[in-house]
Amino acid sequence: MVLKQINLTNFRNYSALTLDFDKRQTVLIGNNAAGKSNLLESIYLLSTTKSLRVERDEELIKDGEEFSRVEGFIDGETELLVVINHPTDEVIFRKKVLINGIGKKVYDFIGNLPAVIFYPQDINMITGSPALRRWHLDLSLAQIDQEYKKALTLYGDYLTSRNKVLKRIREGQGKVDELDYWTNGLVEKGKIVSGKRKEFFEFINQLSTPLGEFKFEYFQSEVSVEKLQEINGRELASAQTLIGPHRDDFSIILEGRSMATHGSRGEQRTATLAFKLAQLEYMAIKLGKRPILLLDDVFSELDASHRAHVVDIVGKQQTIIATVELENIPQEFLDLARILKVENGKIIP
Repeated sequence: MVLKQINLTNFRNYSALTLDFDKRQTVLIGNNAAGKSNLLESIYLLSTTKSLRVERDEELIKDGEEFSRVEGFIDGETELLVVINHPTDEVIFRKKVLINGIGKKVYDFIGNLPAVIFYPQDINMITGSPALRRWHLDLSLAQIDQEYKKALTLYGDYLTSRNKVLKRIREGQGKVDELDYWTNGLVEKGKIVSGKRKEFFEFINQLSTPLGEFKFEYFQSEVSVEKLQEINGRELASAQTLIGPHRDDFSIILEGRSMATHGSRGEQRTATLAFKLAQLEYMAIKLGKRPILLLDDVFSELDASHRAHVVDIVGKQQTIIATVELENIPQEFLDLARILKVENGKIIP
């Protein structure tokens, strides 16, 4: 899997950019806010239709412009296109995705350009909410597993509908047996989602982790018809479905310590990177080809041994690294990479 070219229009601080990836390894160097991270973000948008850095798609549109356009060509054959518009009364769509010029549903678009991305701020995955951790997990699994992606989408639909019925019953406008259809669907799809997540954590816990002896502990909120019946009274009182994959969580452990509560910032950063690299290996096994690896300022806080391990991995697939200083990147990687300078939303070879 190789991204051969990317074209940006009104994306973040880029007015217009066409960039060919002539080598499998690329280094983007520039000052903070020059546009390095934005370029990585645009590639991940082609992969997942999502950004890990903003809550609303409109934030990706360059200031003063009405739309943003991100286009990529994979292996010189497949064209991927994401168009984002500012919401107005005249705009029919906010985001449109196309493959080879044909409009697609987001469900069918995700996974055509598998990618793993690491930002320094991703340590929020460890210190933040369970929902944030599930989001990071889902973005990788949805890229490689159609059954997971479909089950997760349907599970969300069943969950929303079931909660509405619970609220109606609490307000005296519905009957308990109205829950049956939504409960059965929730349980069926929930078991698929949980099973896939469990498989993922079992796999990554068997991996060698030269970044440290990290373990990944999965906390499954198991759902079944029987369990839901047991807590029916509590659910009616809260008008919320209280168990299921939407309550799942996981923790990263080092030497018996949870990185969320007992990890230093450096350990949390390394643990986050270890998790992302574990995702990379799992996706590669499942796909039979290696995803693109996108790394933002990854070397600055790693010691020499950890840097060497990362260099071993980055050479296995197309890798794009953003950095402020080349001194942070081992020379053996630089010798193989194309180095591009980024200044104010422009690429200077």
